[in-house]
Amino acid sequence: MSLKKLLEFSEIIGKLKVTKRSGWVSHVGIDKPESVADHSLRCAILAMCIGDLTKADTEKLVRMLLLHDIQEALTGDYDLQAKNSAGISNVMARERVAVRDILSLLPAELERRYLSIWEEFEDQATLEAVLASDIDKIEMVMQAVEYEKEGYDPDKLETFWASAQDRIKTSMIRDLFRLLRDRRTVSK
Repeated sequence: MSLKKLLEFSEIIGKLKVTKRSGWVSHVGIDKPESVADHSLRCAILAMCIGDLTKADTEKLVRMLLLHDIQEALTGDYDLQAKNSAGISNVMARERVAVRDILSLLPAELERRYLSIWEEFEDQATLEAVLASDIDKIEMVMQAVEYEKEGYDPDKLETFWASAQDRIKTSMIRDLFRLLRDRRTVSK
């Protein structure tokens, strides 16, 4: 492998550290929201723990959550409103091109392997993909709790709760959601 290409790959991925999660800005008005990298790190750590507690393939789950948003290094983060405005199919096509562009810097074997994991997440047809999607959502709710504790308007944060509640599929993550909701109710 060319170390020059690995460095280029790393520089592109590094953009995730400064790519802000846009929904926090557009819906809540948070001045300094978490970055995509912040989100991905906590997702990956949750995946490690949850994978080890379930029958899921932990390594695949962690890899999936490390890769699930890498396209945002090139596309930026689209909140749901921006996705709808641009057209969900258009956004999905841009994201697919971005993932391929980023991964093309890696050796062919890694490119295929990582693209396959990213596509598995997108297709949502395996236990790991469904669990990864649920972890992605519960991490968002965890962040909403933190913003609420910082004093941001709970009514503006409600959209994140509603979005996650309606889309979480696994019982363990639904249980985590209920624990967070119960904590929120107590703190309000």
